[in-house]
Amino acid sequence: MNTLVIDKRVLFIRTIGNFLVLGAFVGLLFTFWPVISAFSKNTYDNLRGKKYEAVPAVSTTQSFGSLLGNPDPNLKILVPKDPNFSIIVEKIGADAAVIPNVDASNKTVYTEALKRGVAHALGTAFPGQPGVSYLFAHSTDTIFNVPRFNAVFYLLKDMVVGDKVVLFFAGRRYDYVVTETKITSAEDVSYFTMRTSEQILVLQTCYPPGTTWKRLLVIAKPLAASQQ
Repeated sequence: MNTLVIDKRVLFIRTIGNFLVLGAFVGLLFTFWPVISAFSKNTYDNLRGKKYEAVPAVSTTQSFGSLLGNPDPNLKILVPKDPNFSIIVEKIGADAAVIPNVDASNKTVYTEALKRGVAHALGTAFPGQPGVSYLFAHSTDTIFNVPRFNAVFYLLKDMVVGDKVVLFFAGRRYDYVVTETKITSAEDVSYFTMRTSEQILVLQTCYPPGTTWKRLLVIAKPLAASQQ
């Protein structure tokens, strides 16, 4: 009788333990699904030989539906989400609206912005202006919010010197070329506060993807300037 009672208790404890483990696994899968999805899609696209290219030009009055289709089935033409301010990174197929003048020190403000796209840091330059244009897709409050708010930039880790970044601002296209990538501490604000007469684009995301441990910075300069 005692043995039977003990066996039932052991079975009950094991059952509870299994449910807890399963619940934890489901929770982690739900939390990091954007990361898994981004990596899986990128791997699948690479295997298929799929490539991305930004539309040559677009204005605020142009109908996106009027753009001519591309005959190459492996090439997808990316149209900016918002011609007023958008970013396209052809290498990784990233295409997102940019929310301007986001206070990076205000959690409520940047959290709302990152739900809609990539954030442009308040006080930094706009495309075509001298200074640093600082764009970020990084939530720093808890590790569980990171995957929800920066999926657009997960694959920035694959960017190397020479890769291209395209910004659309006020109906104009601005091409940049990557000149440097670096991993810094989560507290690093050197580029955020930099004052320069050059035009510099900085893309910031978390590193490793899905964590808040470090920052990955992709630094780029206007295409014409980089070729001088």
